[in-house]
Amino acid sequence: MTSNGKRSAQSYLADFKADPTNAPLALYAGAALHEAGRIDEALAVWTLGDDANPALRSVRHHPQANQEMRALSTLADDEICRHFNTLYQTTLDRAETAAAGDGAMARLRDGVWLYYHQGPPVYRHRLQRPEIYYVPDLPATPIHPADSVQGAQAITAAFDAIAREYRAALADGAPSEPYVHAGTPGAQWRKLAGAADWSAMYLFYNAQKTENVEKFPETIAALENALLLQKDGGPIEVFFSRLKPGAHIPPHCGLTNTRLTVHLPIVAPDGCSIRVGDAIHEWRERALVAFDDSFEHEAWNKSGEERVVLIFEVHHPDLTAAERAAISNVYDAFDSWVASRTATLGMAGAGA
Repeated sequence: MTSNGKRSAQSYLADFKADPTNAPLALYAGAALHEAGRIDEALAVWTLGDDANPALRSVRHHPQANQEMRALSTLADDEICRHFNTLYQTTLDRAETAAAGDGAMARLRDGVWLYYHQGPPVYRHRLQRPEIYYVPDLPATPIHPADSVQGAQAITAAFDAIAREYRAALADGAPSEPYVHAGTPGAQWRKLAGAADWSAMYLFYNAQKTENVEKFPETIAALENALLLQKDGGPIEVFFSRLKPGAHIPPHCGLTNTRLTVHLPIVAPDGCSIRVGDAIHEWRERALVAFDDSFEHEAWNKSGEERVVLIFEVHHPDLTAAERAAISNVYDAFDSWVASRTATLGMAGAGA
């Protein structure tokens, strides 16, 4: 559906390529390309427009929007959801073949990608609301025993070395940055956005080494015992989380229930605790704790000292090796498709 039947898909595409952040134009251009049977290009246009303005897909629900815009938004949303859910299932098909076993992906086939799911998902626990991906058949346990983390004993045995490296790096001026970046949306983050009240000394960030990592050889060696979440052969995220006296991390939920967040408390004064779902845990130095951050969680430092914990992420212990590999392959498939969009449209500068 287009606003002007005389305009060609190519004309709309040319206009969009000149103004790719124009979400209304993306709706019209995508619809024209879709009508012309150029589905891959339509999806690239719609998703680039959605990146620029997520209202592109939600206009369908706005009663004040005109009928044409609601219809265009509905088409875009339906097709985007169809595309990514199909990509998910075909990636699992390949994983099933690689696993050489019928039903190896049965649990994952019921997985829900929240951004591409139409209708409210059903969670196993009232306080479990992941932001991106949810596998309903995984056990819904807020806090897991430390021994559920592979390599937990070796990591806690290295506590003295890890703490020593942290203190040496701190004394040497190793940089930290606000964990909640300035400009982060959401009223609950207003107090922490861009503030040092909650800061992170990153060793790995978004699967990239930071300048700090060279100061932590024994820490990295200890973590090699765990099944860390990885991308391109490196940990996705490893950092020391620093919470100043009196600071409060407000209730929020993480990305998915297919991973656990692990804390090794380095400095844990009395009065420092975390709530995960309905469970409250008080940090204690050396005492590893693993939790499912798809549950609503919040944290406090009611002491007069800074609280410091080493944080890393591991796979949910209930996942099989085949399931872990399949989930990694899905993320790679999604990332690869997103990175291909500008090339699909013949736009300068390939990438997301």
